[in-house]
Amino acid sequence: MLTREIVGRTFGQNWHHVDLLSERSTFFWHYHPEFELTLTLDGNGLRYIGSDVSAFGELDLALVASNQAHTWDTTPREDGRIQHIQVVFFTREWLESLAIGPLPELTGFLSWLNGIRQGVVFSQDCIRQLLPAFERLRQCRDLARLSCLMEIFDALPRDLEARHLGKRGVSESNDKRLEIALRFIQENYRQPLNLIQVAQTANTSEATLKRLFRQHLNLSVTELLIHLRISHACNLLIAGDLPIQLVAEEAGFPNPSHFYRQFKMQRGMSPAQFRQRHHLRQMDKEDMPPTEGFRTQDGHPLQAPDVSDEQRIQLLRP
Repeated sequence: MLTREIVGRTFGQNWHHVDLLSERSTFFWHYHPEFELTLTLDGNGLRYIGSDVSAFGELDLALVASNQAHTWDTTPREDGRIQHIQVVFFTREWLESLAIGPLPELTGFLSWLNGIRQGVVFSQDCIRQLLPAFERLRQCRDLARLSCLMEIFDALPRDLEARHLGKRGVSESNDKRLEIALRFIQENYRQPLNLIQVAQTANTSEATLKRLFRQHLNLSVTELLIHLRISHACNLLIAGDLPIQLVAEEAGFPNPSHFYRQFKMQRGMSPAQFRQRHHLRQMDKEDMPPTEGFRTQDGHPLQAPDVSDEQRIQLLRP
């Protein structure tokens, strides 16, 4: 289900910064009018931005365009390490008001921002270069904090290895068919769907759609459907107390046996074991940070402990 998220503000400013530690990021398909810049450290999983579905590793930085549907989906690491997430929300209108007033230097950044269709995934070199600025961003206040943000903005358009989503790598017609197919699946994955329906919606043949999925996502339509449904089931198991059979139905699995089998294959444990380990009540008992989007249960971000630039860079060195 696609959800409209309401984004707050940091200290009354026209942008918002969230800094938290989390054992997982559960599937939460949502959008908002703000741009979103998300830095993820020590995470592994799938990143969904518009029509792009990509695996991400332990060092990830992505910009999501305004009103673009997106989510991150990670599972707890076997080694027990906790992922560190920093998110910056900002609006084009805020930057434009600064560009025509006290900061005309933002004009170039705004021009670059106007060319973004769905989002941008930044290179490893760019991320490593910006790690000290992100570390200062979480520690500073007032003008020093704003200065860190502007330093980050200044570096983003300079990343020549960045991958612009929805613009490169495929012809416009193919990209359009894939985009239509993905949007249809993302909006209806809890309903009975098959390859024929998705191909008809995208106005293409079944064979072409299978080729597009395999070429650009390295997934089949069925594999993507299963992943979306299992991710939604995980969210229901973590956040509520629905009986597992109803969780299966709500997630799009009319056959409970098929649900149990696919869940075990995807998560390495049964739905009951997953709920016992990751339910929000259990996280509260263990003083672990639950996540819904980027918020704790009371609506406030959980602040990560201070880590020096040198420690952070050393930690991420291969």
